This record gives sequence, C-alpha cells and structure tokens, in this order.
Amino acid sequence: MIRINNMQIYCLLVLVTIPTAFLITTSNVAEQVANNAWLAILAASVPGALMVLMYSYILKKSPGPLPSMLENCLGKVLGKIVGFVYIVIFLAGAAATLGIFISFIGSSIVPDTPLSVYISLMLLVSYYVLKTGLENLARVSELLVLFGLPLSFIIVLISLLHSPDSKNLLPIAYVSFKSFAYGTYEGLIIMSNMIAILILAYFSSNREKIPRILFYVLITYISLIALTAAVTIMLFGSEYTNMSTWPTFKLVRAITIGDFIQNIDAAFIALWILGIFGSISVKWFLACYFTQQVFALRDYRFIAAPSSVALGIMALMLSRNIVELQITLSKIIPLIYGIFYVFIPLILFFILLFKSEPAAAAGTGLKTPAA
Repeated sequence: MIRINNMQIYCLLVLVTIPTAFLITTSNVAEQVANNAWLAILAASVPGALMVLMYSYILKKSPGPLPSMLENCLGKVLGKIVGFVYIVIFLAGAAATLGIFISFIGSSIVPDTPLSVYISLMLLVSYYVLKTGLENLARVSELLVLFGLPLSFIIVLISLLHSPDSKNLLPIAYVSFKSFAYGTYEGLIIMSNMIAILILAYFSSNREKIPRILFYVLITYISLIALTAAVTIMLFGSEYTNMSTWPTFKLVRAITIGDFIQNIDAAFIALWILGIFGSISVKWFLACYFTQQVFALRDYRFIAAPSSVALGIMALMLSRNIVELQITLSKIIPLIYGIFYVFIPLILFFILLFKSEPAAAAGTGLKTPAA
C-alpha cells in the first residue's frame, strides 16, 4: 500500500488550490465587490472552515475513498454514474488550469510561440511524474511548496515598499449583501479543490491528523490570497484590478528596489509555472485514480497516456480566446465546482450523518490501518 506523510498531503493540497487562485482570484472577486475583495476573501474563511469540517466528518464516517463513498451512499449504479462524471470533472479542472497556464504565457510572456508547444511540454513533464507514482509526486510537491510558498509571501510583501495607498481599501463593506456573498463564494470556490483529501487521506501514514492538515491549508490559502488582494488594490485601485486579466503579475512587474533589484517577474514566472505544474499533476492523478476505482482496474498509471489526449484537447479549446477563458473561469467553473466539490459532498455528509449500517458507523476513515 502506498503511504505518504501528512506534510506531503499538505503540500499536495496547497498546489491544487493556491497557484490558480494566486493569479486569478483577486480579479474575479474584485469584479463583484471592488475594493472589498480582500474582505470577501477573509470572509470566505468561515464557509471554508465549515467545508473542512464537512470533509473531516465524511472521512471519519467512511472507510473508503471518494469513489467507494459514492457507491456506499448513493447505491452501486448511481454511484458508478456519478463517479464517471467526477472523472470528467477532474479532467476538466486540470484542463482549465492548463488553459490558464497557456493563456498567461501566450499573452504576457512569449506570445509568438505556438500553443501546442506549451501544452506538449507541460503534459510531458506531468505525465512523467504521474507515471512514477503518487509517492514521487508527493516528494516533488514537498520541494515545490517548501521553496515556493515562502517566496510567494516575500514577493507580495516586497510590493508594500512601493508606497501603497491604504485609502484604496475604503470604504469598507460598502457593498450590497448579494454582491458580497457572491464575492465570498468566488474567494472560496477554488479552495473547494481540497476535495482531493477524500482520496489522498487514505494514503496517509497518520490519518488521525488529517483535519488539522486541512485547517493548515485553509489558513495558508486565506492568508496569501487575501494579502495579495489587499496589496494589489492598495497599489492599483479596485478599477484597474478588476479590469486587469492578471493583476498579480502586474503587481510583481512593478517591483523595483533601488537600481539592483529589478525584473523580479522572471522569478515569479518560474515559481508560478512550477506551481501550475504541480496543480495539473494532482488533478490529473485524481482523474486517473477515479477511473481506476470506477472501472475496477489494476492500476491508474497506464490511464495517464490516453487521458493526456483528452486533457490537451480540452485545454486547447479553453485557451483559444481569453474572453472565453475568463467567462469559463468566472461563471462556469464556479458553478461546476459548487455542484461537485461542495453540494455532492454535502449530500454525502447528510447521508453518512443518518446512516446506521456498521460500515458507516465504524468511523474507520480517520484511523490509520496497521502496517
């Protein structure tokens, strides 16, 4: 049985949530609540904590990972059908992340390079890591997060040296409740990728501590994304932040310290590409693992090759037009994630809450099995 430690699980969850949110969440939330974007992201910590508790309870009550949870709670036939849909959803999530990568690199870094080059390189590296197994993916994620996460905070904090105007954050909470609620939802929804824990927890060498790990991820996500939103709005104002496609990148490009620290955006690009690579790899692993479980296959790794074709085509379709991509990220993805990453787990939560059969009542999900 494959075993990974909780630090590695923390890193995998950070990769599946933060790299995408770091680049696009500030703009998406600012579209709804303008200068209160940072406040809406902070407010997302409350439903985020409830979501963590929901995932933790599901894990506590279910002895198997998400594919078997669906069959246990919804019945074998319906569970298989919903499980198959989850395969498509995880692939679509990986494709959307790859689409963001392609669009960002193609529009802001090297616009003359064919899109197929970006897709091929990213899929080739992710495919290699996926083929070597979850343990190697976990080790790589550890290196990426231990190096990249502190550097991300440092980059944002350095931006504060450029005379930010705190008045841009005012007036506080001067927005309709409906807009603020949707802005909070936008701040929360990428965090719902933590649904990966309903699979990753069963590879943990110390399952009892999984709820604590989820709260660590929540705190990390809220701290970095809210800080990024606040600093961006203080420097550029809410209107420019809303209108900019990649406001965090604009923030980094503006960093200069004297005459000796300039063009720090090169470090940001390298850092972000590594984060996106990790995010795609984790989501791709979830799709492959789900396929193995739903169709009762012996291994998930051989599924990576054929699924890469579907992943590349989906990403290419998403990234053809930046306007279409923005609509997908701000309208379609939040709806899909809300249904499959929040609403369906909520249904499982209530079913397990009242389920009285021994398998559900045993509470074996958060007990580490004996070696």
